[in-house]
Amino acid sequence: MRTIEPPQIEASAEADFTATEVSEFINRESERRQSNKVLHGHPSPMYWKPLPEPVETLLEKRADYARDNDFAVNLYVGTPFCLKTKPARCGFCLFPSEDYRGNSGVESYLALLEQEFEMYKPYYGQDKLSSIYFGGGTPNLYRPEHYGRLMGFVDKLYGGVPDDIEISLEGIPQLFNEDKIRAIKEAGFNRVSMGVQQLNDNLIKYSGRKQTRQQVYNALENCHKYDLASSIDLIYGWPEQTMDDMLEDLRIAVDAGVHHLTHYELNVAGRSDFASKAKRDLLPTIQTNKEMYRRAKDYLQSQGFEQVTVYDWKRTPASEANQRADRYDYEHNMHDFVDHDHGDIKRTQQVCGIGFAAVNFHVNGVDPQTDSWIYMNHTSLARYTEKMEQKQFPVDRGFHYNPHDVKLAWLFQSMQTMKIDFVDYRQIFNENLLDSYSSIWMEIDKRGWIKTTDRELQFVDDGQYYIPMLQSLVASKRLEQIRSERKQTLQNIEVVTEVG
Repeated sequence: MRTIEPPQIEASAEADFTATEVSEFINRESERRQSNKVLHGHPSPMYWKPLPEPVETLLEKRADYARDNDFAVNLYVGTPFCLKTKPARCGFCLFPSEDYRGNSGVESYLALLEQEFEMYKPYYGQDKLSSIYFGGGTPNLYRPEHYGRLMGFVDKLYGGVPDDIEISLEGIPQLFNEDKIRAIKEAGFNRVSMGVQQLNDNLIKYSGRKQTRQQVYNALENCHKYDLASSIDLIYGWPEQTMDDMLEDLRIAVDAGVHHLTHYELNVAGRSDFASKAKRDLLPTIQTNKEMYRRAKDYLQSQGFEQVTVYDWKRTPASEANQRADRYDYEHNMHDFVDHDHGDIKRTQQVCGIGFAAVNFHVNGVDPQTDSWIYMNHTSLARYTEKMEQKQFPVDRGFHYNPHDVKLAWLFQSMQTMKIDFVDYRQIFNENLLDSYSSIWMEIDKRGWIKTTDRELQFVDDGQYYIPMLQSLVASKRLEQIRSERKQTLQNIEVVTEVG
């Protein structure tokens, strides 16, 4: 393994950003609400477009590569349905979903999902599974008898499921009764991730959910009873939420024995209800949100939790059971999508997505010069159904990565962990990290937001809180280029149309 000396941050003649651009960007964006990027990457789907070639062609290229190279697969299975709320989508969620209308819709969807699994058999059948995640939507809307069926789809595609991998299921507390938890365990799942969001029975009303704190307790007790690792999401910066409210949520979760916490700031973006002026006026100030982040960090560390990303906290293992529960493999495999063996980079972690709105992330982190892309299934159940009935892959849009995009995707995910590894960066991209984007590192170093060790650039203090902003900054030049290319393409189309 090659090592490097602790680098000094110096200006680079090849820097993409001027010092003035960086300073102005940070001064402007640090005064705005931070948009969390818990499940995001580079670039946002808003920059994706219809694939330039049939998805079968891309899958055949990937299958050819897979025969000669080692990589691991993290399977994502999408679910469209959510309980209807007022405001829609709990007031804050920007992920696609469809209103639940009963079991007949679920049965119809499961038949289509099984068909899509069959379609991927020629392309994914030889893959090595690293983790499985059933997301949504709300996957615990399924009935108890459905969970074995779902795992049967996976087993049939991959010719079996390894005994030692993490298999996770998302859900909401009020739908996790004991019969369902037992069925989930018997089907082979070993981790449950709950979107709790709020443990205050009064404040949860803002989401339109009919959820109580007692339902959260009951769900967690059943997870413990059936030896399922438990993870919950909590949101801070809620309307009318005080510092004491936020800390009480964390205390309840810690005392309830949660293995893992995702604690993130309320998204106030897009057309969500909380982005409306009426709701914005009820929100804590930006400065209060920043202080909530700091106080939450201090409290969780005092309770023996270790921070592993900007948003994620795991209970420090005290037993073999905790060590199993704290793996959090699906998410962590994507934060650094290359595997290591004594410092050597060995293989890429990829995501294979099946189902409504599922994303396939086929990026080669070991060799960024090879073909890499990301694509998403339709986010409309009607369009997904239409494609499946036509026996076509239900792909909506995607993005083809050039080598620079692979670098940005890797940096984005690495920054989520609040550090960037110099040695890995040099091995993968053949560059010195601090020569890349040097104006950015210099500016945030002046603000006291980073420090360097003999191997890592580490984000500290406010640099951690502002990582979503810094991710946007690092990618901003490339995103400007993508927007410009799209604008030029549309202009060319208009010219051709006028001539025609």
